[in-house]
Amino acid sequence: MSRIEEETGFTIAEKFFALLIIIIGALMIYNTSTSPSLTYPLLFSVGGLAMVVLGVFMILAKAV
Repeated sequence: MSRIEEETGFTIAEKFFALLIIIIGALMIYNTSTSPSLTYPLLFSVGGLAMVVLGVFMILAKAV
């Protein structure tokens, strides 16, 4: 494989996992806000928000 093909594969994989992180973070925020029985809902909300921000950063970051 050429170097260009390898970089394209890594870029696609990075964007895919970033999208997966965003989806998981959004589901964490949604489930935290709809569940009345959590002990520390703020902790999970902040964790979900951090995952969404990380995913957005990964999508917007340019591969070196």
